[in-house]
Amino acid sequence: MKRASLVIASSLLLAVSGSAFADIVTVSGHGQSYDPGIALEDARADAIAKCSAQAGSPLEEIYNHVTRANLWLADSIWKCEVP
Repeated sequence: MKRASLVIASSLLLAVSGSAFADIVTVSGHGQSYDPGIALEDARADAIAKCSAQAGSPLEEIYNHVTRANLWLADSIWKCEVP
């Protein structure tokens, strides 16, 4: 009987604590402009918006890149904590 109650208590504890942890996902944003700073700013805002759309909060920027084509093209990748 003690073993059965221990198993039940352990499974309840795992079920409760498992839902308390958040997941870390990566999101990417893209931007373009005639100005490289504005393109990167737009890319960061796009990534943060994608994180917020998942009810998450942005943690940190992992990577960004700006390149020149006809316009400046920017990418930004962020870590995002989602419930």
